[in-house]
Amino acid sequence: MSLLDKRIVLVTGKGGVGKTTVTAALGVAAAAAGRRTLIAEIGGARRIHALFGAPESTYKIAPLTKNLSSLSITADEAIEDYVLQQIRVRALFQLVFRNRVMGPFIDAVPGLHDLVQLGKVFDLSRQTKRGSLEWDLLLIDAPATGHGLTMLASPLSMMELTGRGPFYENARLVHDVFMDPARTALALVSLPEEMPVNETLDLFARLGPYQRQVQLIALNELHPEPFGALERWEQARGSFEASPAVAEALRLTDRAVARARRQRLARERLTGLGGAPLRELPFLFRRDLREADLLGLGRRLLGATT
Repeated sequence: MSLLDKRIVLVTGKGGVGKTTVTAALGVAAAAAGRRTLIAEIGGARRIHALFGAPESTYKIAPLTKNLSSLSITADEAIEDYVLQQIRVRALFQLVFRNRVMGPFIDAVPGLHDLVQLGKVFDLSRQTKRGSLEWDLLLIDAPATGHGLTMLASPLSMMELTGRGPFYENARLVHDVFMDPARTALALVSLPEEMPVNETLDLFARLGPYQRQVQLIALNELHPEPFGALERWEQARGSFEASPAVAEALRLTDRAVARARRQRLARERLTGLGGAPLRELPFLFRRDLREADLLGLGRRLLGATT
């Protein structure tokens, strides 16, 4: 089953590995395939818009390109959104929830901030327009690994905290959707370096029952290998004289070979993780990515899941 057949895809990984770029690439590819796609940035992050030259994201959904829109979800706005759905009186919300007593209390409820943000995504996944679902696919640019795990666990944490009642039932609905591999998938992003790979493996181990949701591993920023067979360099390396004329070229080649070895090791360690396909993305020397660049990356990612 393709990622395009899911309702929600949550993208996470160690900070700095390229989660946002991977999310945007998946979004562009999904939109190009005709899916009405919405990217949700979590925790008030506002990075996606810059990749499209669009105005900064807010809690209000805004278009990025054809079939692709985005919003930035904050916990405060999601809490207000949720409460207003229940009481439907903004003045009462301001009176009860926007005061010096309730504010710290709300902030202290374990997992609440994470849950309401997932709840907002859940609501958007059910949103209809003219009798049909408004969005075919929701992509979540999720927090980095540790916080991402906490966020995924927040519905169950709230269920255990409340035991029963309306809040329990709402948390259960969110939990059921995010635990269903037919509706929700996880995409883990890593770099071909020891620490990001270690963190990806650790994240997978800590996912527990969510491991079955992992349906894509993205190994980002791979450089071309300098030789088809690295062993040939080892055999030939000693034949070069250590003269100033070739010293710099040898040093650069040694570095390229060492990097290629790290990439091979990363590939070996991540291949087969949870049965998810591993898809490699090239290092792009231009940082001002265009929509065509994102489409190319996205198609590589989707090619691993079809």
